[in-house]
This record gives sequence, structure tokens and C-alpha cells, in this order.
Amino acid sequence: MALIFKDYFSRQASRYAKYRPGYPDELYAYLVKTATKHDAAWDCATGNGQVAVGLVPHFATIYATDASASQIANAFPHERIQYSVAPAEASGLPDHCVDLITVGLALHWLPLDGFYAEVNRVGRPGGVIAAWCSDLFRVAEATPAVSALIDELYALILPMQLPEVQLVHDHYQTVPFPFEELPAPTFRQTVQWTPEIILGCVSTWSAVQRYADAEGWAGLKEWGDRLSAAWGDPTLPKTVCWDIFLRAGQI
Repeated sequence: MALIFKDYFSRQASRYAKYRPGYPDELYAYLVKTATKHDAAWDCATGNGQVAVGLVPHFATIYATDASASQIANAFPHERIQYSVAPAEASGLPDHCVDLITVGLALHWLPLDGFYAEVNRVGRPGGVIAAWCSDLFRVAEATPAVSALIDELYALILPMQLPEVQLVHDHYQTVPFPFEELPAPTFRQTVQWTPEIILGCVSTWSAVQRYADAEGWAGLKEWGDRLSAAWGDPTLPKTVCWDIFLRAGQI
């Protein structure tokens, strides 16, 4: 029987590759410290490899899977990353072959029972699973007009958010997590973005796609134009930041 996955990102896979950011070095340092061995890692729901490429300096082999063929087609190539199209609950990997399993900003979309069974099959005993989500971003040097426009965007798309996104708003604390929990800090992500990058990133969000399907892209483009006008010089980046919330456990 074919496995069905919640595909909210295939249509925008090329924009996802262009605009979705990676993750801070401090997060990878935590993962490396927590995993006792560093032979192989599995990045599940890899998207275009945003997490997988961050694991490259630390693991000999990275298996990166995603159920979306379009996402994998737009993935960042690297000789130590082995990409494949596979759902979370049927990775195709050998038994007990990885020391670390990661899920970056995707656990809420996965069929948890099937995925957790696959984690126990693929992970080596004593290995680590780590899954994280992020808070809404804020512009650090924002003027009141810029902050108001960010709030306006969030209010605009809130009715379009799917029920699974509530797990993100709960910082994954309400997600079942049947592993021996490890202490996990909160991380801060900081990037330098322009209005063009902000609009590009939010255009990959599932709720924004649903809004555009219902209302068209004109309203979002107009919002982007107003953000650029309020920004000052829209070619000059400002500091954009958000928190990252992690659940980690021993397999």
C-alpha cells in the first residue's frame, strides 16, 4: 500500500531551497556533544538538506530523506550526503545504522507512531533523536511601522494555519516523545535579511500557500511592497531573530 504524506511544500521547493535558512552552529555543537558516536546520521524530512548540510562537518555519512521528490530534486548536493525520496515511517535504511536522527521543523507533519517505530529500528541503541521547531521571527531593529506589518502578516495567515501548527506554538512540549529525554537548551537563530528575503521565506510557509490559494498572491505582494517602504533602504539587511525549541532523547 502506498504511504500518503502531508505534502505542503513540493510546489514551492525551489523557493524553499533559496529562502529557507539553516540553523545556528550552537545547535549542531549540542547535537555533536549529545551523540556519543559520529559515524552516521539520518536527517528525516530533510527538505532541501537545510539540516543535512549542517551535519556534514560532524558525521562521516548523512542519510537525508524526504517524502517529496520535488524537495529532494532541489536539495543541496554534497558527497557525504545520501539523499533519497522516502516517507518518515519507511526510510529504507538498514537496521541500527545511525548514531543521530534529526527532524528540523517538521515533526508536527509526521505520522508519529510510524516514525517513532522507524527511529527505534534505524537508530543504534544509545543513539539520539533530536527534533526542533522555531518561534515566529522578529526584526531586531524594527521601527514601529515594520513591527506592525509583521504582526499584520501573522494575523492575516492565522486562519489558514492547519491544526498541526499548534504543536509548533506549543514549542513541541505537547508532542508525544517516547524516548529517555535529555536536557535541551533553547537556541537563538539570528540572520541578516532584507524585505525581499523575508517575503521569499514566508512564501514557503504552508499557511501562506493556503492563503494564496484562497485569495491570490496580490495581497501578499502588496504587503511586501509596504514592508519595503517602511524598512528604509530595502537593500540594507536588518537583524532578524527567533528562538529554536528542541526535544532530544536517547534511543
